[in-house]
Amino acid sequence: MVFFNKWILVILLGCCLSGLTACNSLVRHPDSGYSTYGGQIPLHRQLEQERKAYRESKAREELGYGTSYPLNESQAITLERRMALKKMEKSLTTQRAKKQYYFYKPLMSSDQERVYFLSLPSVEARENFVHQRGIASIVKTFSTDTSALIEENDISVGMTQKAVLESWGDPDRTEVAGNPVYGNERWKYSKYVSSEVGYRRETRYVYFENGVVSGWESF
Repeated sequence: MVFFNKWILVILLGCCLSGLTACNSLVRHPDSGYSTYGGQIPLHRQLEQERKAYRESKAREELGYGTSYPLNESQAITLERRMALKKMEKSLTTQRAKKQYYFYKPLMSSDQERVYFLSLPSVEARENFVHQRGIASIVKTFSTDTSALIEENDISVGMTQKAVLESWGDPDRTEVAGNPVYGNERWKYSKYVSSEVGYRRETRYVYFENGVVSGWESF
């Protein structure tokens, strides 16, 4: 009886060792979500996540969103649209398509309009779009210097209110001094900008006299 029990023990031990060997020899596909190194995320997944985090950080910076606070629903949609736009911009391969897009880009009213523009199948279709929307006619209203400033999202003294809107978008608040017919106004913009100590909220005031920029300040 004792001899029989020993044989049973030997057989069971052999099965266990065989099972462990089979488990150790199991090879998982890289996309399975598992890793042979303690269950860590596969390297290609880590790199993908890091690239996405970098793109999101850059998009937040462009939009003036800080990285240390959660976004509301509207901001999240705006961020996703900006990231989609950046991806589409990188997909432009010909010099003709790039020149056309970056020429009209600052004259479009929103990222949504730019995404739609880039989703059109050809340069010709995109040219028809800007003419139908009246975007092409805007070019004639700005000088070469002003168009260059708009493309850089910058402003200058003497710029019209329309040009500032094209460059910086709608202000957070508009204040009118005296009779509105004289065009003396102050526009307030607030956004998050990067600094040596991280992101900080910056307030900008643009001053207009007779409908053109007379000066601005930031703090």
